[in-house]
Amino acid sequence: MTRPRNSPHLCPPATLRPLRRRAGFSVTELVVVISIIGILSGMVIVMIQGSYGASKEALAKSRLEMLNSALHIWATANREMYFPPSNASTTDELVVLRDLQFRDSDPARARIGAPYLPPEYNPGKSSDEGDFRFRWNGRLFELIPAGQPGTGLRMDFEAADFTQPFDFPDNYQYGSR
Repeated sequence: MTRPRNSPHLCPPATLRPLRRRAGFSVTELVVVISIIGILSGMVIVMIQGSYGASKEALAKSRLEMLNSALHIWATANREMYFPPSNASTTDELVVLRDLQFRDSDPARARIGAPYLPPEYNPGKSSDEGDFRFRWNGRLFELIPAGQPGTGLRMDFEAADFTQPFDFPDNYQYGSR
């Protein structure tokens, strides 16, 4: 049997099936794609959480630098500030904070450069280990990172600790407890 030369088919036309491709994905392809997306998103979430924690620590260190810079300016204008620390409460931290924020309304008694810290800064107290806190060590503020025990001024990352200026009483004394 010889084939005609002008026939494009290798097999006789009766045995050919039309080749049809179905539209869409198979279940296997869909499972593989979803698995790959899940693995990639898991890696991205871990990276974002790590950078979020690092950014919180950087903000807390920046606030710590603000507090200690105000202490340094206060010490340059007046004298070194020293209160022996009392670990029982945040009384020391608040005394130092208010001294840095106070400016006497009488110009003759006002300290040079006061206030050294924005009077709108009103942090809360915290002993929660999930918070970043600032503790007074007798000469400077130090950072208590999240996960460590201790009591201090709470670092608020939503800036809710910047509110109305603190209203000092008329008889306010520096360093009063």
